[in-house]
Amino acid sequence: MPNIFVKPVKAVNDLLGAIPDSLVRLFVRMTVAHVFWASGQTKVEGFALRSGTVDLFRDEYALPLIPPEIAATAAAVAEHALPLLLVVGLASRLAASGLFVMTMVIQFLVYPEAWWAQHSLWAALLLVVMAGGPGRLSIDHLIARRFAS
Repeated sequence: MPNIFVKPVKAVNDLLGAIPDSLVRLFVRMTVAHVFWASGQTKVEGFALRSGTVDLFRDEYALPLIPPEIAATAAAVAEHALPLLLVVGLASRLAASGLFVMTMVIQFLVYPEAWWAQHSLWAALLLVVMAGGPGRLSIDHLIARRFAS
């Protein structure tokens, strides 16, 4: 390959390779947290379930084995608590795992046609945190540093 192409490609690779992993992981955490937080917000008014939320779980989501009242409450709590944990980076792998399980439940039991449009993207972002942790810009990192010595 002519040198005229190699130098610019190497320069771009070097520039993009300098993006800090901790910044990428923070962006990943915030992006996926926003998706679930926004969904949680549609289920509540203040600190109570919004009128119609239980009906949604009974009629549209229709999860097997879980009464709609329990499923609606559990989903609303999880969609607020787990994204908060992700944003601050506390128990990040656990929070990401919980949201991953929710994603799989939604995928296989509620909206199986939405894999490529949405769920695969959520799963990929959550897997980044589950596999590699939250990065240096997290409470988890501070805790690990504190107890590493």
